[in-house]
Amino acid sequence: MIENNNVSTTSDTSSFRKVPLAAALSLLALGVATPVMAETTFEADNGWKVGFNGHIPVFAVIGDYDEPKEDSFNITTGFNPATLQTNIYAPMQNGIQVSGHFQMNANIITGDGDTDPDFRSRVAEIAVAGNFGTVNIGKGFGIYGTPAIGDNGSGLGVGLIGGPDVDSATAGRIGNGYFYTDFTPRVMYTSNNFGGLQFKVGVFSPRKVSGNGDAEYSLPRFEGNIVYSSDMFSLWSSAFSQDVDSKTGTFDDYTMSGVDFGGSVSLGGVGVRANYAMTSGTGNAIYAARLDPNEEDASQWYVETTYDFGRTTLGASYGEGEDDIGAGDNDTDLTMIFARYKATDALTLMAEVQQYGTQSGAGEYNAFIVGSQLTF
Repeated sequence: MIENNNVSTTSDTSSFRKVPLAAALSLLALGVATPVMAETTFEADNGWKVGFNGHIPVFAVIGDYDEPKEDSFNITTGFNPATLQTNIYAPMQNGIQVSGHFQMNANIITGDGDTDPDFRSRVAEIAVAGNFGTVNIGKGFGIYGTPAIGDNGSGLGVGLIGGPDVDSATAGRIGNGYFYTDFTPRVMYTSNNFGGLQFKVGVFSPRKVSGNGDAEYSLPRFEGNIVYSSDMFSLWSSAFSQDVDSKTGTFDDYTMSGVDFGGSVSLGGVGVRANYAMTSGTGNAIYAARLDPNEEDASQWYVETTYDFGRTTLGASYGEGEDDIGAGDNDTDLTMIFARYKATDALTLMAEVQQYGTQSGAGEYNAFIVGSQLTF
C-alpha cells in the first residue's frame, strides 16, 4: 500500500511515507546548515528503506566590480549547488543501523556542454550507528570548521561571489569568516550525545598541494571537534593537523594546522552567532591552498545577528580574513545584509546585499541578489 497525505493507491512491494532525517544526517547530507524538509522514504516489505531529499537554489546576481571595473548580471546557484541526496537504510540487526548516503550536485551554467566540473558528487559513504555512536566511512563533510559554516547568511544564500562571470557554487564566508572544511574521503567517529555534549574525531585523506611533485604525505590529516548545545545556546571548538614533507629536502618539512572557537545564542526571535579561527601553513580558505613551508599564519572570523518573526528572517553579518603571506596585503572583509521569507514550507524567497573589500583594492565589489530555493 502506498500512502501519501491520506491519498492511496495500490502497490505490492513498498509503502510511502514522510519521516524526519536524523539530526546527525542533516548537516552531513546538505553540507551546510540549511533548512531540512522531511525525507521522502520508501520502505520495502523486507525492511530496507530508501529516502530522498535535497534543494534547488537559484539566484539573480547584480554586481558592480572594481579593478577591473565591470558591471555584471548572472543567474546562478548560491553557496550550495542544486543537490539530490539519496539515503539507503538496511534493516537494523544486532542493535546496529547501517546506511549508505550518496549526493549529486549540479551548478547552473549556460548550455549543455562541458558539464563535468559542474555535475559531481560531494558525498558517497557508509554510516554505521549503534549505542557506541556513529562511524562514517567514505567521502563526506569534514570536521574542522563544521559548526562555523552553519551561519544563516551564506548557508542559505550566496556569500562571496568570486568574480563577475561566476557560474558555479559561490564561496559563502570561506576566507572571510571561516576556513572551509570541504568534502574528503575519511573515517570519522561521532559520539553519542552526553547531556548536550558531543564530539567527533576522524582521519582524512591528506589534501595535496597541486603542482608540487616534491611534497609527500605519509600520514593522514587528523581532525576533531567538540560541541555543547542547549535549547538557547551552542558552543564549539575544532582543530586539524596535516604534515607535509619534502622528498628531496628542497623545503623544510612542516605542518598545516588550525583551531577555531565559536558559539551561538537564541533568545526569542533574536539570534547571534560568532566564530574565530586561526590556521597555519595553508592560507585562510581551504586545505593546501599553497605550498607554505614558512608556515605563514592566517585567521578568519565573523559575527552575525538575525531576527525571526513569523515566516520572515532578517539578518546582518560581518567577517574578515587575514593572511600574512608575501607582502601581507591579503586582508579582506565581507559585509552581508539579508532577508528570507518562507512562502511555503518548501519554497523560500531571499534577498541579499553585499560589500566586499580588500586591503589592496583589487577584486572589491558591491552586489544585490534576489533568489529562491525549493527544499524537499
